[in-house]
Amino acid sequence: MGIQGARKQEGASEEDICRLPKFKFRRTEESEKPSEISRSYEGIMTECGSPHNEVVLSSEDAECCICLSAYDDGVELRQLPCDHHFHCACIDKWLHINATCPLCKYNIVKSSNDSREEV
Repeated sequence: MGIQGARKQEGASEEDICRLPKFKFRRTEESEKPSEISRSYEGIMTECGSPHNEVVLSSEDAECCICLSAYDDGVELRQLPCDHHFHCACIDKWLHINATCPLCKYNIVKSSNDSREEV
């Protein structure tokens, strides 16, 4: 029998994960890239359901830090409240086990509970 309150970190619920925004990644063509940053400008993340919300990604940011694969054109990404992004399949699996960002340890469950209490 363990001490009450000394629970091990749990993963996020399906509801918590689905609340996070999804994006579609699109590789940019050379002609779309501003000449002064063409070498480092890799693609654009466009939020699903909100085509006006776009995030430009550099070459070094256009890969999933979980599986270490570059983002392919058309792949779905999920962005955490800390602004880190990953393949949906990779981060969803991770968050079911551990509710924190694999890069900065931001707790998505704690942040969503805090924002619900403020409402």
